[in-house]
Amino acid sequence: MEYPETLAQVIRVLRKDTVLIRCVCPHIQSQVSMYMTPAELWCEEEAVKGIIDWVECHADADRLKLITWDWMRDEYGRLLADLQDVQTGEMLTDYLVSVGAAKPRPHHYLDVIHTIAAAREPDEC
Repeated sequence: MEYPETLAQVIRVLRKDTVLIRCVCPHIQSQVSMYMTPAELWCEEEAVKGIIDWVECHADADRLKLITWDWMRDEYGRLLADLQDVQTGEMLTDYLVSVGAAKPRPHHYLDVIHTIAAAREPDEC
């Protein structure tokens, strides 16, 4: 089953790597709020200002395209995602790297999978 592209609205930037977003959930036909972290980035302290600046410039009627990889979440429950300008196609993560507010983290997804696998409860005897 195909769903229309997911549009998100940025509610608040909480920390250098945590953004509160609201988007439409097609399964329940309602809006949900969730925390996201920019995927594949190591964010610096300047990332807070960078995220706010980018959202102010690129949000079209407060809407941005939400780009996810299978709705994967990190060890803190934050959605690993990126935001894209609906009209120009510019990505938040590309902007943060270009202004020096973040560094690439190419193995972010593998790190998350490793952390989750290592946190399993031991088998009972």
